[in-house]
Amino acid sequence: MTIEFMINFVLQFLGAGLVFFLAYRSFQKRRIQLGAEPTLPQYFIRRSTYWAGMASYCMVMTALYLLLTWRWLPLEPLVTHIVENLRSGELLNLLMGLDGGTIIPLIAAGLFLFFIAWENKFNPLLILRDSIHDAFAIPTKAVEVYNALISSRLSAIDDNLKKQIANRLLVQSIDPGDFDKSSATVEYKWAHNCLLFDQIQNYANQSSYRRFFNEPSLKWGEICISYNAMSEKVIVWKEAEPHYTKTLNLIKELDNLTGLLCRLLASLVVFGSASESDIWASVKQLGGRVHQARLKHTYKYVLLFTAVTTIGVMLGREISVSLHNAFLFPDKPLPHFDGNTLRWIAYVIPIYVLPITLVFISRTLALKHQQDESDRNYGFYLAMMIVGFIVSTTSSVLVLELTHYRKEYFNFLESFMQHMRWGILPALMSGFVAYRMDTPASEKEDLGKLVLEAFLRFLGWGAIAVIIMLYATDDMIIEEINLRFTLVGTSFFVLGLLGASARFKTTTRFD
Repeated sequence: MTIEFMINFVLQFLGAGLVFFLAYRSFQKRRIQLGAEPTLPQYFIRRSTYWAGMASYCMVMTALYLLLTWRWLPLEPLVTHIVENLRSGELLNLLMGLDGGTIIPLIAAGLFLFFIAWENKFNPLLILRDSIHDAFAIPTKAVEVYNALISSRLSAIDDNLKKQIANRLLVQSIDPGDFDKSSATVEYKWAHNCLLFDQIQNYANQSSYRRFFNEPSLKWGEICISYNAMSEKVIVWKEAEPHYTKTLNLIKELDNLTGLLCRLLASLVVFGSASESDIWASVKQLGGRVHQARLKHTYKYVLLFTAVTTIGVMLGREISVSLHNAFLFPDKPLPHFDGNTLRWIAYVIPIYVLPITLVFISRTLALKHQQDESDRNYGFYLAMMIVGFIVSTTSSVLVLELTHYRKEYFNFLESFMQHMRWGILPALMSGFVAYRMDTPASEKEDLGKLVLEAFLRFLGWGAIAVIIMLYATDDMIIEEINLRFTLVGTSFFVLGLLGASARFKTTTRFD
């Protein structure tokens, strides 16, 4: 074991530790804005799930850093150069030898560390963080619950619940008709606050929710003090003569209290509900009107498909290279994690993700003109296949032909005809994604069934990819057999993972 290897290993270890720490801090920094107050997202999911999401993000960032500094842009040449010249004492050669091959990996590693900690909405690593964050902490669901509670219609709640709230008040400050008044009145706003406070008290009596009431940022103590003060102010206001300025000030204070109550109650409802249907059942009980909205937050699905495509290329190519080196041509091994992997990712994303993105856009436009959302529009699926074929083939032409340094002239139509075979699989996947949008997931499906269905879709689409790619690559010469093998193997994983990930669910929202 050489000194160069030891130093490089120590640098990799320290860098990975720093990446893990920065990712951990970054994951904790994200806040959810509920009204005027930022809220920590760990209060919207069980603690074990939140920490699983944090661990996933930290490990993904650490793995990316190790791949970057070990395979893609290795730091080893820089370490070797520095050690050799320090050992010989030739400092001038040390400075002269710091060229692009040794400095660029160091700059890339530094930029990677910077991007992990840089809080900017255009930061790609933070986009990945937010995607993992959303998958585990479900902050968007909490925001929707908060908004539903803020705008709930008290006239829709059960009469027995109204009587229960009135009976629990130490001082009678609610009249039976206050729930039916305009939402801009003091009476209605105070009745709303009483309803929210009463529901929160049901959670306060349960030990499993104790940490919510001990968390300073959720302001339970301030809520109790403000609630008691508002009770006295509302009674005085009702007994006094009408006064415009006092009424406006009281409404402002009541609105502030409503925001705090809704924020805490949204945390409790999301955390304490076993499923999304339970969440919205609780919201509906409090006067929030809900309906089914098909496929909200589609940008997250686009990010998911982009990530899945990238993972499919990396996983598929490396497994194919391993099989190639072990069984086909062990005397002519292919390199792992070389520049081809990055080039393949840059090629596969536009020919697969771009058509899928157009499917989402077209789906949004089509829903505006669709009369019955339960109908399946097979004409739409076929249209998406055609669009996917055209877009993916065009992307293939632009990426492969225009970037080919030996191309003396470019004929788009001729190149399009030659690349049509590469558009078959993206076209089929575009139609399948459009079809799956009309097959929303059920909340009652158990985990085992979901995993089994995803695995079957993975195998099915992987088999389709192998068949189509064997046809598309049948004109490759014998010297390109290694390329054909890796292409087919990579396509198996890319199509299989895309097919397994094509699962959508309806989102319950409030009117």
